Amino acid sequence: MLSARPKITDLSFHLFARPLHPELFNRGASRTFERENYRLQAHITTDGHWLVFEHEHFLLSEVSSSSHHPLPSAQTLISHPVEGRCQNDQLLMDGKIHYQSEVEFETVAAKTFVTIQQQLGKQNHRDETNGLVYRFESNGRLAFGAVSYVDVQSFIHHVRVRAFHTFPDTCGVLKSESTFRIVQP
Repeated sequence: MLSARPKITDLSFHLFARPLHPELFNRGASRTFERENYRLQAHITTDGHWLVFEHEHFLLSEVSSSSHHPLPSAQTLISHPVEGRCQNDQLLMDGKIHYQSEVEFETVAAKTFVTIQQQLGKQNHRDETNGLVYRFESNGRLAFGAVSYVDVQSFIHHVRVRAFHTFPDTCGVLKSESTFRIVQP
């Protein structure tokens, strides 16, 4: 069972044009989504999430992780700290993949945070056909641990991933939405 969560001030967001070694991540939940022209692997990690999108011979890896997490620097397309709200919009892989992402961190009132925790915690990846959820252990200072929920909406020519990661120590919520779209000739 995973329990450690990095400080929100240490989080960063990355996109790589390469596969990453699974040994780099402590995974709590994983799931693969396949269509006739792409495959998406979604993983909830200690730090946030790791997505692997494959189309033909192209592969993209999206990661939200601690800035102290050892990630490679080769073939990095996007890398920035998670601060407020960040947007990315790029045409990649010789114009064959349109990638968009929006990442936002928000601190909310304690009462609102508890409601968010409860709603995300009610999700059940066995019953939920579009996503996965992971409940982290308490760090001992609070009665409950963090929750991560990743929702995947898979369409013929694109896939949209919405991720929610809670940070109980700061009543913070990291929200992201990423779209991998196959550009039609």
